[in-house]
Amino acid sequence: MGDKIHVQRMASLGKADWRAVRSNGDLLFEIRLQFSLMLNRSHYFVIGLRGEVIRYGICNFATWDYPKIAQILTAIVTAVVPGSEVDVELDAPQQASGT
Repeated sequence: MGDKIHVQRMASLGKADWRAVRSNGDLLFEIRLQFSLMLNRSHYFVIGLRGEVIRYGICNFATWDYPKIAQILTAIVTAVVPGSEVDVELDAPQQASGT
């Protein structure tokens, strides 16, 4: 059995910025999605801990709903960390309210 990796949104709004963390909370890498309405024009970038692009590619989904995003994120993570068990959190992170 491989590593357990949790993928979560980095911001409360948007679908483009994600981070992958190990089950112990250590950050592995960030994932940036660039969406396009044109077929085969959406891109992804895997950003390492030092800010370097460690992997990139093209996505060819016709729609960018959350189930499709979870599918592509899982594929990206398992390509970078073969054999890993991936859990994608689609909910927005909770923000502290200032009062």
